[in-house]
Amino acid sequence: MHLTPEEQSRFDALLEPIVENDAVQSMKTFVQHGSVSTFDHCLTVAQTAFVLNSRLHLGGDECIVVHGGMLHDLFLYDWHDSHWTHSYKHAEYARRNAVTHLNADVRVQAVIRTHMWPIGITHVPVSREAWIVCMADKMVSAHETVLQRAGGSPFAKRAESRAH
Repeated sequence: MHLTPEEQSRFDALLEPIVENDAVQSMKTFVQHGSVSTFDHCLTVAQTAFVLNSRLHLGGDECIVVHGGMLHDLFLYDWHDSHWTHSYKHAEYARRNAVTHLNADVRVQAVIRTHMWPIGITHVPVSREAWIVCMADKMVSAHETVLQRAGGSPFAKRAESRAH
């Protein structure tokens, strides 16, 4: 998914206040899906959500979409050690970390808290931004898990080049 120069500029400006945070940067040390780091996964979700919102004219607040996408998996541990409990608990850990490390506002917290729906059946997205990030996360996760287990995704490669 290529961004136009104008879209890239807007995306970078929205991401800039949070991307260099030490907690966000530490996501590079954790593997999310296959060979994709949690940082790269979140960056791709943020970009995908941004593009969906912008190009489909969904009307979500761009800042909430990008910040929610980038912070939705800020759980800061190796989920492979917790397996089955991870999918039910990590959104709350990520939400708490986003508040602790970045003072995330309530709208970003709601995006993070509900991104696992329908697995978190009682945590249904209620805002436009939460639905956008939830769908972007499903799209990116499916791609990372099924389509690019070993070889590296074009999404992740672009995210990797942006991260360095």
